[in-house]
Amino acid sequence: MQNTYLAKRARLENYFNEVSSDAWDKLTSNEPVSFVRQLVREGREKMQAAIIEKLPKDLRGARILDAGCGTGVLSRMLDERGAEVVGVDISEKLIEVAKNRSSLNKNIEYFAGDMKEKSFGNFDYIIAMDSLIHYSTEDVISSIDDFSSRANNSVLFTVIPSTFALRTKLRLGKFFPKSERSPEVVPIEWARLEQLEDLKINTLSKIKRIKSFFYVSEAWELANR
Repeated sequence: MQNTYLAKRARLENYFNEVSSDAWDKLTSNEPVSFVRQLVREGREKMQAAIIEKLPKDLRGARILDAGCGTGVLSRMLDERGAEVVGVDISEKLIEVAKNRSSLNKNIEYFAGDMKEKSFGNFDYIIAMDSLIHYSTEDVISSIDDFSSRANNSVLFTVIPSTFALRTKLRLGKFFPKSERSPEVVPIEWARLEQLEDLKINTLSKIKRIKSFFYVSEAWELANR
């Protein structure tokens, strides 16, 4: 299982560093983008808002890991609520963008590397928004379980729900120009996600499903009992 995670991580690192860093820089800015990317942008913004609203409004004193922080949009939103944020992303180029955009945010530390690196320590909350969606179901379950062991309160994460409509859209997406495509995403069945409650020490609850045609994602919280 670890080998499959490492192999996919290597491919994603190459993609976000060498293929799409400029596109993600633009997607997470206010610059005009294509129709497809605008739908993705709107979906991501709705998801960010849903996750933020699940957290306390006053996060002063809370330490939060933004796992797969990209250009730091969510990290800055957490900083505005007073949290101490550690943002980690596999892409060095996206981390550089995040640092440049966060020059006024004094409570954020950014690192390029593996979001599962244990040396970052424990956190009050760990957030993995759209950073696990490219991995196998087994790696998703294992990663969230690992995050849960290091989160004092809860892990908030997103997955791609497995539905007929979404599988159809993913097939249609293959007909778009390669420049418009993201790496393959892996839908996950509810029965597999339910495994996260097997330890009997966590409570799994759905936050929200966001649908914006080519952006479909579900946010969940795995909270300590």
